[in-house]
Amino acid sequence: MLRKPQALALLLLSLTATQAIASSDGGSCPWGAPYCYLEGEPWLDPASDTRDNLIRLVTRDKPLALPVLPFPQDITRSRSYYFGTHLDEWYDAPETPQETTTAPDALTTTLTAQLTALGLEATALDREADADRENRFVSNNIATVSAFFTALQAEKTLTPDERRALAQARLALHASPTSANAALDALSALDGDAAKAFRDYLMASAWFYQGDYARAGSAFNALVAAPQPWVSETASYMLMRNALNQSTHNATDEYGFFNNQAIDSAAVQQAREDAKAYLTAWPEGQYADSATGMLRRIAWYQQDWTTLAGDLEQQLTAADTTDALIATIGEAESKLQNGMVSWQSQVFTHADHAPRLAASEILRALREGSKATISQQQLDALKPAYEKASLLPLWNYLHHARQFWQLADYDALLATPPAAQATPQPDVILFSEQVLYGDALMAKKQWAEADRWWLRLLKDRPAGEQQQLLEKRLMQTRTESGNPEAIFAADSPITNLYWRSLTLKSAAPLPLLRRQAEHGMNDEERTIALHTLLTRDLMAGDYQGYLQDKTLRQHITGPIDTRAFDDVALTTFDWTGAGTTPGYACPALDNTVAVLAKNGDDSHALNCLGEFIFASNVTISPAPELLDYMIWDAPETQSAFSSPDRQALYQRVIASTKAEPEDKSYALYRAVMCYAPSGYNHCGGKEVSKATRQGWFNKLKKNYPGSVWAQKLKYYW
Repeated sequence: MLRKPQALALLLLSLTATQAIASSDGGSCPWGAPYCYLEGEPWLDPASDTRDNLIRLVTRDKPLALPVLPFPQDITRSRSYYFGTHLDEWYDAPETPQETTTAPDALTTTLTAQLTALGLEATALDREADADRENRFVSNNIATVSAFFTALQAEKTLTPDERRALAQARLALHASPTSANAALDALSALDGDAAKAFRDYLMASAWFYQGDYARAGSAFNALVAAPQPWVSETASYMLMRNALNQSTHNATDEYGFFNNQAIDSAAVQQAREDAKAYLTAWPEGQYADSATGMLRRIAWYQQDWTTLAGDLEQQLTAADTTDALIATIGEAESKLQNGMVSWQSQVFTHADHAPRLAASEILRALREGSKATISQQQLDALKPAYEKASLLPLWNYLHHARQFWQLADYDALLATPPAAQATPQPDVILFSEQVLYGDALMAKKQWAEADRWWLRLLKDRPAGEQQQLLEKRLMQTRTESGNPEAIFAADSPITNLYWRSLTLKSAAPLPLLRRQAEHGMNDEERTIALHTLLTRDLMAGDYQGYLQDKTLRQHITGPIDTRAFDDVALTTFDWTGAGTTPGYACPALDNTVAVLAKNGDDSHALNCLGEFIFASNVTISPAPELLDYMIWDAPETQSAFSSPDRQALYQRVIASTKAEPEDKSYALYRAVMCYAPSGYNHCGGKEVSKATRQGWFNKLKKNYPGSVWAQKLKYYW
């Protein structure tokens, strides 16, 4: 039997060996960037980005603000609130304001004062040199120059000349480590103990920046025993950095990619020992935070996933700002849960003291559904670890999540309903249990029970993420159960125009569309309903219905945001006949439809209706409603978002025995052009064979050789 501390490690290893991607970032903005909001639903959902789940789980225990989409001022008039990508918000985000003051920053002010006190010119420091420095050179910056100056000024045994000479050498080292030897050689005459310690430190640093790690290591090692305190501590810290950089000397390939499989194992082990030695000697030292962070990098280099996961979990729980938490999650993603690590085998996180990271990995594995390979025995072995971390509710949720996604055992879930906590915003674990229970009711098609469950949870819930998810689930329940009318009832709690618009476009019967076009909650909803209604009238060939329904436009009394609602612009139906193919004239849409209402086989009117569809691109558009995260993948929903079939209009004219030559030749031309130039139909309706298209082409050429359309058509596709 496995010992309990080992079980978590082995489960994580088994989960992650087959799961290469931690995130769900396709087509998204950079996770954690300003105005790049969390995309997933506000619960622990395997379908969500792993980082989204992790940040929600960690902030359960701390009052940090999540980077979530701001709530709109009036959600009844906006379709901007949904769960998914919000690229527009990121692209349109305001730039960081430029500093309007010319006052120098604190570091510049300090450096200027230091240079003056040391008898050097204030312009002697190249502040621009830091911008492009990376790898081992990142520490050769103006901040470390200032720290060196501070140490010089604090050392009372130095003479002014010694301070100035040492400072000049440090400036030369900052400007160019490879050409600082002359300035360093000028220090050879220094004979005071402190002066020599600072001199030797600068020599060791030069070798370090020049990549001569053997000489640098020997020099730093000798300086650990230096009597000068700053030199002694800094040399001890630099021993770790020197060994760490030495370990990666051959780990970058010819294309610039880093490969931690090529790490020098002896050097990285030395770096670990040096870091621990530093932290033992200076647990509260000036480089303690850096050394602690470097230990995580060392664990990554050594593929010591147990240590790395445990350290990252500790960083997650210790983060006291949102920015710090996002940075740590980004580090976990790059070093442990994704990135280059995922290209290798058996390398993901496994640690005895990382229950939150483990949970995010388990949820990621459950993304595979029935293909997931988490056993109940593995989960049972984890239970003591979660009990020890006071996270037993999280273990319970993972147990239930496995029942739902991997086993589809909905009956087991429904046997133990979670507490339907009515107080505002229950914690994410309880809320996840509540959502899972409601989803099980929906999976079992227990629609009435699901409806009551969502309503119960919605009671007294304040505006925010959880409320919107519950509205979404209630909308789905009512639509999938064949009761979309209830979404628009007077007592319906579903007020988000996004959910209501999706229902109107995809699932509303014609009587409901007519009712909402007249009695919708505002002009925005009435516009969506009427646009959908008129488009469906034309798609169905209900021309008399179209003419009657167009009178409902009188109930829309005010202007709406044309940019936000361009997909349902009613001006589309004001088509005047403009934009037709030159040589084939059409009247306004209303006139065309009026003709078809009297004679549905009128060939010219059928062609002109096709011209309207072509010129206006009228459709029941899936944008923006299908931007929601995993909103609806039911085939009936997708089929609701379709374009009118103008190919069928042309086919009716082609088949007509009464069509005028002008109309039939044009219909043949247009029918063939439906497949230009790709060979795929872009006119709606079913694809026809290439032989059929060839037949149309030949008929046009044979029967109407003198027509402009026969002369214009050169190919069939």
